[in-house]
Amino acid sequence: MASVQLDKVSKIFDNQVRAVDAVDIDIRDKEFIVLVGPSGCGKSTTLRMIAGLEEISAGEIRIDDRVVNQVPPKDRDIAMVFQNYALYPHMTVFENMAFGLKLRKYPKDEIEQRVKEAADILSIEGLLDRKPKQLSGGQRQRVAVGRAIVRKPKVFLFDEPLSNLDAKLRVQMRTEISKLHTRLETTMIYVTHDQTEAMTMGDRIVVMKDGKVQQIDTPMNLYDAPVNKFVAGFIGSPAMNFINGEIVRDEGLFFRTAGMKLRIPDSRSGLLAAHTGRPVVLGIRPEDLSEYDLAPAQIPEMSALCRVEVVEPMGNEIFVYLANGGESLVARMNVQSRPSVRADYRVQFDMNKAHFFMAESEEAIH
Repeated sequence: MASVQLDKVSKIFDNQVRAVDAVDIDIRDKEFIVLVGPSGCGKSTTLRMIAGLEEISAGEIRIDDRVVNQVPPKDRDIAMVFQNYALYPHMTVFENMAFGLKLRKYPKDEIEQRVKEAADILSIEGLLDRKPKQLSGGQRQRVAVGRAIVRKPKVFLFDEPLSNLDAKLRVQMRTEISKLHTRLETTMIYVTHDQTEAMTMGDRIVVMKDGKVQQIDTPMNLYDAPVNKFVAGFIGSPAMNFINGEIVRDEGLFFRTAGMKLRIPDSRSGLLAAHTGRPVVLGIRPEDLSEYDLAPAQIPEMSALCRVEVVEPMGNEIFVYLANGGESLVARMNVQSRPSVRADYRVQFDMNKAHFFMAESEEAIH
């Protein structure tokens, strides 16, 4: 297997657009790492540079400590699974999976053995005689993954492989790919714009924006300790609420806006005292808001009166969309909550779990 290092890697296109900007990533052997971010953030370009399909403008890429900047894709010992499957329509599933091995002149017996092993792993052994047009989207994706498996590469690269599948099949396939990683014990680099995929699949996640790496961390560390407002808002569904306000002192430390004044716990006040009088952004996740009357310990100074705008029953929970002094919030409530649309509704904030960001730089206040 292999480790992969990107050292100050950049990509500047002919129109002087800097698609990837001095990216540093150290991927460990056998790690499943996910590159995630909005469209145009540079994640797919980064993956294509690792594969050798895109020329590097600056920096260095190493696979197993070997610099591969000038190494052709076929000699990098990687296999890539694309968004559009890239299957040959005139070939059978077997022929598609065997094609790369035939080009490398592997013995016929070994080709058959490798294809059979991969087909067994992916439960497509009954499809080997079919053509791609006879397969569903999920089956085609399995064939594309199988074609990569037979190569037994050092590194697997996945470029948004599930984006063409329906929601239910995406959930199933991401589970299958995670199982595959456990079974093959190989290095996998996976690109997606879907933060749910990233959170459920990656050992670590690389969050990108505008060609730059924002944070590299485990899923839970990204969720619990985002380094800036962008990461905080990108990771989590529904997204984190952001409220503009200021830190004020009034027999303790408070976060204040036009419509609310929330006490900051003593355990957090030492960190935030230096920002008294400055504009800050409070970030709070939907699950850290609760109905005041149902809160285990009601704390008036950590609550605010809001107006209910929309209620979305989700079966085992309720999403409540709220307004307060021009600010919009979403709360994830339990089914015991009974909010009424257009009614006043007191909400308690779990201020021990609140995040604070500097208004100008958007960096987290840790």
